[in-house]
Amino acid sequence: MWQKLSIRNQLIALIAILLIFVELSTLALVTWFDHQERRTIAVEQATTLGRSLNNDLLKALISPEADIYSDIAFRISGFKSVDALVLFNENNEAVLSHGDLNYTNELQGKNLLLGQSWFSSQDRLFLQIPVQADDFAFGQALIVINPEQYQTRFYQHFLTLILIFPVLFFIGLTITWKISRLFTRPFSDLALAMKKNDVQQNKYQLVSTNAENEVKSLFDGYNEMIAQVKKTTDLLHYRSRHDSLTGLYNRYAIEQELLKVLKAENNNEAHHALLSIDLDQFKIINDSVGHTAGDELLKMIAHHLKHDMPEDIILARIGGDDFFLLIKNTSKENAIHFAQQQLERLKDFRFFWDGNAITVSASIGMVLFKAYEYTLEELIKTVDIAFYTAKAAGHNKLHIYNAQNKESNQTSNDIAIAGFIKEALQDGPSRFELFAQAIVPLQYSDDKISYEVLIRMWDSNKQFMPPDCFLATAERYSMMVDIDIFVLWTYLETVCQHPEHLAKLHSAHINLAGGTLNNPDFQEKVKEAIDTFDFPWARLELEITETSAVGNLAQASEFINFCRSKGIGFALDDFGTGMASFEYLKNLPFNVVKIDGSFVRDMLTDPVDHAMIRYTHDISQLRNQETIAEYVETKEEVKELRKIGITYGQGYYLGKPCSLDDWL
Repeated sequence: MWQKLSIRNQLIALIAILLIFVELSTLALVTWFDHQERRTIAVEQATTLGRSLNNDLLKALISPEADIYSDIAFRISGFKSVDALVLFNENNEAVLSHGDLNYTNELQGKNLLLGQSWFSSQDRLFLQIPVQADDFAFGQALIVINPEQYQTRFYQHFLTLILIFPVLFFIGLTITWKISRLFTRPFSDLALAMKKNDVQQNKYQLVSTNAENEVKSLFDGYNEMIAQVKKTTDLLHYRSRHDSLTGLYNRYAIEQELLKVLKAENNNEAHHALLSIDLDQFKIINDSVGHTAGDELLKMIAHHLKHDMPEDIILARIGGDDFFLLIKNTSKENAIHFAQQQLERLKDFRFFWDGNAITVSASIGMVLFKAYEYTLEELIKTVDIAFYTAKAAGHNKLHIYNAQNKESNQTSNDIAIAGFIKEALQDGPSRFELFAQAIVPLQYSDDKISYEVLIRMWDSNKQFMPPDCFLATAERYSMMVDIDIFVLWTYLETVCQHPEHLAKLHSAHINLAGGTLNNPDFQEKVKEAIDTFDFPWARLELEITETSAVGNLAQASEFINFCRSKGIGFALDDFGTGMASFEYLKNLPFNVVKIDGSFVRDMLTDPVDHAMIRYTHDISQLRNQETIAEYVETKEEVKELRKIGITYGQGYYLGKPCSLDDWL
């Protein structure tokens, strides 16, 4: 409750409590002073009374007569404050008693000296005085006095204070109300300014004061803080909408601009154009001259595109070497003309780095649209389709999206599959699963196991996707390296948890795409795997297809030597499908040669295929290489392959692919 009160009300409440405390304290002091005054009067009166009665009390001791006792009692009864009087002779025997003698019980056990006074628990004064003549004491008298019987001005004072207090209390609160307004006004002004602050619009109220005390320090601190907040917010707002490298708008900013156009109410029939611009072979520039040169190129391209561009055209870098360009209120002809101009400008652009001149070009996808024709997600997906279609057509191409175009539809399907692949690499909702197909020895029997590791995928709708469907898309969109890394790491991570499986393992074959072997990320991942997993590396075979073997193996010689030093072997996959295959077989460092299934399928009816298999095996034997025949599907094929001497067979007849979990 207290915390809900304003500072002003809290101050008034505190002053009210203080006034009440002062009033009660004053009443308590008045009562205490009155009490002390009564005690002082009681002592003085008792002493005076004892002196005035000394002669009469002396007579009562010397000549005890009833008249004398009666006279003393009469004189004492005139003092209302005297509750009792007791006269003792020299033998300490009471010879005269008057008043309420119950008070004298409190004297039991006390050894009072003559002339000593003492107040009892009932606030009665006890005074013991000598009865004497010529400094000789004939006895003593005890006088008990009630101080409350004295008349003082206590009640008048008390009543006066009670009557005056409401007036003083009202005056005090009135003054406090006025003063509190003065003292709490700076806080009210500060609170009001803070309420008026609009954080969303980055608009803030400043405060001012004529004070030179702590209020000024408070206001100055608030204004300084607001200035810093506004400056920081402006900077964050700028950074949230601009690309840090080029200074152009970023993805968030242009998406906001697209939303405004898509939801425009006042001009629904106006046409707009969204262009997706991507530099051709930018990755090659990065890899050949370095990322620093690539960053400088992007900054120069951004400046080049922005130069002489109309202010109503919005340009943004959405990532990497990808740019979005929004043209509002345009015609199809003007948009196409503008896009073609940008292609020509980029084609003529020259970039110099370390004395080398580098030429660039770009691919542009364009979508023409009106308000409410697309959602933001649909529009971005559509311009991506147009861009990828332009990219597939070659360098320096423009493609305008047309929903009826088959090429655009195929690109749309590829983009959807690419999205599933990205989801699977990031753990869902699409997913990958590792399978394995047995590689069976044909010339001997063994309880060891060998297999080729395969990958399968289910999309976000839990529908199975054939490998030839998604792997082709992955190849087109340069995602095979990520898939190969996923397969290798997931396989090692899984089987290393099953040492009993590793003990039975003879060899595990893992396919690599054409560019994977030379990829720095893959090479680093292999080295990391060797440091991470306790795997028998001599049982791992990396398969390279014949069509990609020559160039990649020549460039990756250092990495191949590293792998071979760890025991990792290499297998030549799909042998026989390329050009000059026997020349490759003669010169390239493979442990295993896999004969393509197209020869095995017709070997029983086509003597050329049969001879091809036999020659391949003979050459491989001369080089101490093992051979594997693929697509073995009948008993007769197995029998013939054994007769030729082929080391291993792989195919549905020998074993269908099944989940790696089943193998484990």
